[in-house]
Amino acid sequence: MTTKTRQAPRLTLGRRQRKWVLFVHIVSSVGWIGVEACLLTLGIVGLSSSDEATATATYVIAGVLGGTFYFPVSSMALLSGLLLGAGTKWGLVRYHWVVAKLVLTIALHLGGNLLVIPRFVAAGQAAADGGDVGGTATLFITAMLAGLTLLVVATLLSVFTPGGRTPWYRSRVALR
Repeated sequence: MTTKTRQAPRLTLGRRQRKWVLFVHIVSSVGWIGVEACLLTLGIVGLSSSDEATATATYVIAGVLGGTFYFPVSSMALLSGLLLGAGTKWGLVRYHWVVAKLVLTIALHLGGNLLVIPRFVAAGQAAADGGDVGGTATLFITAMLAGLTLLVVATLLSVFTPGGRTPWYRSRVALR
């Protein structure tokens, strides 16, 4: 007597759906990289400028840019990535590179939206009101360099797909 193991239903994207989700993922990921690059540039200009008006303007612009675009593009990249992982052969925990991308994306999304961008927005508002922005210039540069590095690493992982299958997936396949 053999018993069949019952598996949870798996989300499967059709070819057309997968292409649309992939399109959204690529566009939002490129947008996220663009926002990070713009904020880094504004941070460098603000820190290196000897003109107070220019420095103030960079903080105001960075606060508006980060507050407007960071959450939507990072959320869309994360959600579309989750959907691609869950709905394609790659899975969410089948391959090391997908797990690494997932961890990087979640860390960057949470860190950026909960820790960094609120400080940029507050600094932009303080600068607009003529107040002190504190040590935000250094944060602009270090946080955006770290963010860009993580996004480039995630992109490299997508293109080169290094490593094999994870132990979680191998043990699940062995149980079948």
